[in-house]
Amino acid sequence: MKFQADREVLSDAISFVVRMLSPKPQLPQLSGVMISAKDNAVVLSVFDYEVSAKVEISAAVDQPGSVLVQARLLAEIVSKLPGDTVSFNLSESRLGLSSGSSKFTLSAMSTTDYPDVPAMPTASGKVSAADFAHSVAQVAIAASKEEVTPVLTAVMISATAKDLTLVATDRFRVAVKSLPWQGAATEKEVLIPARVLQEIAKTFSHQGDLEIAFSANERDLVGFSAGSKSVSTATIKGKYPAVLQLFPAQSEHFAVLKTSDVADATKRVALVVDREKPLRYKFTESELSLESIGSDVAEASEQVPASLSGEETTVSLRPQFLSDALSGVDSQNVKIAFTQNPSNPNKPGPVLITAANSDNNYKYLLQPNLLVS
Repeated sequence: MKFQADREVLSDAISFVVRMLSPKPQLPQLSGVMISAKDNAVVLSVFDYEVSAKVEISAAVDQPGSVLVQARLLAEIVSKLPGDTVSFNLSESRLGLSSGSSKFTLSAMSTTDYPDVPAMPTASGKVSAADFAHSVAQVAIAASKEEVTPVLTAVMISATAKDLTLVATDRFRVAVKSLPWQGAATEKEVLIPARVLQEIAKTFSHQGDLEIAFSANERDLVGFSAGSKSVSTATIKGKYPAVLQLFPAQSEHFAVLKTSDVADATKRVALVVDREKPLRYKFTESELSLESIGSDVAEASEQVPASLSGEETTVSLRPQFLSDALSGVDSQNVKIAFTQNPSNPNKPGPVLITAANSDNNYKYLLQPNLLVS
């Protein structure tokens, strides 16, 4: 194998596939990138049985061939090479790289146990890549980090012909976002690991339109592609909890506040409490009072303007969870609505956080902690 490629184009391609690599590959070979050259094009691909990524770039190919080398090491080397082009030359089990006055030699990895990269399923529809990336960022933050219940580490994507709906929960909160897309008439519902989906969304965020493909065979795959880049991921099996039914149809009891006021005050008051400890939020007719709870080291409180519809209410909320919700509100003002606990009227119900305007495509339901006096 022998070819020459533009260094910046090659560096971008390698960085793309490396971002999809598993942080803990099952086999040493799965930390490698497969480089295949033929017909004046080079294809770089990675696969770890769960996620695959592939990108094709133009190159001057003198001799076709393929080789598997350490992906992250190659990415580091190419990103720091001095020349405008990079020359590759495979001789037996050694891959030589040269650019400007720099020369490197990498050992080829064994391909004996390297799996075949699965074929991409046929595209089911397309969506704005920027809108999709933003929606994933809004929702995936609510997915569980605990591997004990795998389905809760996923984002559920439901597709109809006109809309995609993304849902995530860790049992303490639920985040939902709907966005338009041009899709097939067939309805589909899949669970994708939140970590993987976040990386995919960020990778494609500047690609214009993003094609999404839902497979129909036994191995459920979801494919994402734009331009010469593609990623496929296996889905998580299992039944997702029926969290959408938890959202109230409407609430007449709510407060409207400036989003940045609540976010900034929450971050300041939270400085004096442990990460898992809640803050007390008291909503009155004209203001919200925040107060730290149960810290022997320091105390903090702050007030911000608010407009309340309904009676005065006090709830205890984890500041990080509230901050996560506020970061997803694309509006100058936020609406925090209060609900009744259907199973126990003596306990506070979840608070519903949305934009204060009529756009309810994003909503976030947060379960309060028990109030501590």
